[in-house]
Amino acid sequence: MTDPKTLKLLLVEDDLEDEHLLCEALLEIEENRQWCNWRTSSVVHVEQLADALDCLRSDWFDVVLLNLSLPDSPALLDSFLEANAYSHGTPIVVLADEEDENLANRLIREGAQDVVLKSELECSSLAHSLRYAVERQRHTTNLRSSPFVDELTGTLTRQGFLTIADHYVQLSRHTRKTLLMASVDIVGVPKKSQDDREARELLLIRAAEALRRVFEAPSLLGRVNTCRFGVIAVGLTGTTVEALLNRVAAGIEDAAASGGRATATVRYSVAELHFDSSPAELLGEDGDDFAARTHRQLKTVMLAD
Repeated sequence: MTDPKTLKLLLVEDDLEDEHLLCEALLEIEENRQWCNWRTSSVVHVEQLADALDCLRSDWFDVVLLNLSLPDSPALLDSFLEANAYSHGTPIVVLADEEDENLANRLIREGAQDVVLKSELECSSLAHSLRYAVERQRHTTNLRSSPFVDELTGTLTRQGFLTIADHYVQLSRHTRKTLLMASVDIVGVPKKSQDDREARELLLIRAAEALRRVFEAPSLLGRVNTCRFGVIAVGLTGTTVEALLNRVAAGIEDAAASGGRATATVRYSVAELHFDSSPAELLGEDGDDFAARTHRQLKTVMLAD
């Protein structure tokens, strides 16, 4: 049984000098009683991303301190995305070797709780960062336990998507803004083994990220079936939405290729959502139902092996 008064950290750092300094800082925080919610901390230290993923698969942590510059992960952002995919909701605080505002902003958008510059590391700021990372993640987890938010991708569930879509339709009666609904299906993903299932989940996470990057508010996004997303775009033309969906498909293709498991097909179709339409009826139960109602050609993008 884990002691609730012990903060359990996973430290992913390949620089032994930085690891030593961080452990000293954690000890000083404990001695100065700066944790507030905990009496002490317990640190598990690994030097490679693969070892960190193994730890996250097999154990539970309060927070992860992650250096992105790891010997077995050449891309900084990929280090975070891989760790985040296996974190099961554990908050991640990134340890940055140098200041990069664009990367820091991207990491926060992708789900990092904080980005801490090593050269500016102080005990009080580190304690503050870790405390608030845990609190913010707890709040996020509570939101995701809602029946309206999909736990894996962070998008709306089918129930949440259709509930809000009905409100969008009602608003369109007054605003007269064009509403377009799209169905984005990822089919043919292997799912027999545990590795296949993990690869599929990672691909779905990155597909949701690609959709969020392209379709910003007030667009509506939801995971409406196992490997299917729904999108409602407001005030855009069909041509624009299809161009944006092409970008999404390219983003999913890149994600599949970088994950080493690219056997899949992305299909999407688009239809206008009239103010007297029923989103649930138009969406149907599967992609073929939706495509049959759209009177538009179904777009298919093969993800190369």
